[in-house]
Amino acid sequence: MIGQELLSSYDVLLVDLYGVIWSGTYLFPEALDALGKLMSMGKKIIILSNISFVSKTVVKEYEGRGLLAGVHFSDFITSGNAFRDILANHKLHLKTVKLPKKYLVYGTENTAAFSGTGFEKTYDLDEADFVYVSAVQFSDDERNRMPDTMKQYLYVTSTRGNGRLWESTAVEPFIPTLQCFLDKKKPIVIANPDKIALCAVLETPDAGEYTAKPMVKQGFLAQTYENMGGEVFAVGKPYPQIYRHALENLATAMEISLEDVCKKRIAMVGDSLETDILGAKNASKDMGCSIDSILVLSGISARDIAKTYGKISPETVDKFFAEGKHIPTHIMSALDMGTEVYF
Repeated sequence: MIGQELLSSYDVLLVDLYGVIWSGTYLFPEALDALGKLMSMGKKIIILSNISFVSKTVVKEYEGRGLLAGVHFSDFITSGNAFRDILANHKLHLKTVKLPKKYLVYGTENTAAFSGTGFEKTYDLDEADFVYVSAVQFSDDERNRMPDTMKQYLYVTSTRGNGRLWESTAVEPFIPTLQCFLDKKKPIVIANPDKIALCAVLETPDAGEYTAKPMVKQGFLAQTYENMGGEVFAVGKPYPQIYRHALENLATAMEISLEDVCKKRIAMVGDSLETDILGAKNASKDMGCSIDSILVLSGISARDIAKTYGKISPETVDKFFAEGKHIPTHIMSALDMGTEVYF
């Protein structure tokens, strides 16, 4: 079976962005071609990404790169959208705080999801009901612009001495800050459960050259905090809220019920077993839908297989899944109409 036969058999495709459409530095041409062809067949393509920004901002950014609404996708849903929906509808339920109101931001100042929801930002940890962990990518300029009251909760370091901690997958430098949050019994809230993602790093500023490297994301810090005994509230894949949000939007756009949407053939296409593949399984149970999963070997999972076995082949893929990983419905080498389907 080739990619076109598999992909075109579905009515609705939920498609991850990073590692499937976007490499970290450029859009995959074969993925754009596949999306365009599937849209022309009348398929519903919903980009489903664990980006904590609201989709309006992200759509504009990727439009400039060549990923176009109406051409390559029907809808673009981010975990930031699902998170904003939870905030606006008073569904942020924390075990240790009955009526959360004030939040402190740890990370970049990406707070668009809070706008108009009634939540208040504070720079005082003692005053905060919870800590919102945003993208943990601090530039020197961002760090210098932060108020002194915020800087005391930052622990930004690097072996290069330039503060670009996110170039590694080490979590140790964050431990003192997480311990500070734990000592004060502050829940952590995240709108991006990804643990590691391939992101662009400017390695040679003079030449303007970017390289895709694995980076620590919010989910990695949240898992560490949970292991330390802290409370975590997470929105995004693999949790069901974002899938429900996406399919409810589709139901509204098609003027049919969510129940009728769930009768359609639906698949999640992603590169991560821990978010995309597990998320499809979790959402199926939560919503009563049957959501298949298609793993593409063009992102994080491919890196893991190559790192473990030295190469990617049908044999190493079989070995990888023999270790008890979350098993997808199908595996493809890439989001490509012409590629062979592993199974």
